[in-house]
Amino acid sequence: MTKVGRFEMSKLQKTLIGICALGLVLFIGCGAFQDAITPAYIDPAAIDFADANVPLLMPYTTIIDAKYVDKKMDLIYSIGQLEYSYLKHNLAFHLAVAEQLKQAVFSPKGGLGLLIPALSGLGIGAFGIKRPQDKKEIEELKNGNKPKTV
Repeated sequence: MTKVGRFEMSKLQKTLIGICALGLVLFIGCGAFQDAITPAYIDPAAIDFADANVPLLMPYTTIIDAKYVDKKMDLIYSIGQLEYSYLKHNLAFHLAVAEQLKQAVFSPKGGLGLLIPALSGLGIGAFGIKRPQDKKEIEELKNGNKPKTV
């Protein structure tokens, strides 16, 4: 027996304490390796969606790789949501601007709203189309009579 501090320990006790300490270290230390050695199934469609490069043994890989694919899928989904939100708001903004332009151009007080009636009147006059009242006045002028004013 050997004396350790105040206690005397036999060789068997020392061996048991050593084995327990080694077991405790292995138990705590293996926690880090558990994810690296435990197999996990990953759907190939999930790997394609995540565009992840993970080593596969058939459709199986490790928990570490499965967690990596999971995080990458979440990231891609979040980026997709942000992109969708940005594009949706951008489209809404441009639609509102287009509606304002339409109102400005085609409203009765807008450019075309005032221009089209003026052009149609100008076109009718340019083609020589006369109102029936104008034709009577022209006939009266040709005959030497004074036209009646209304």
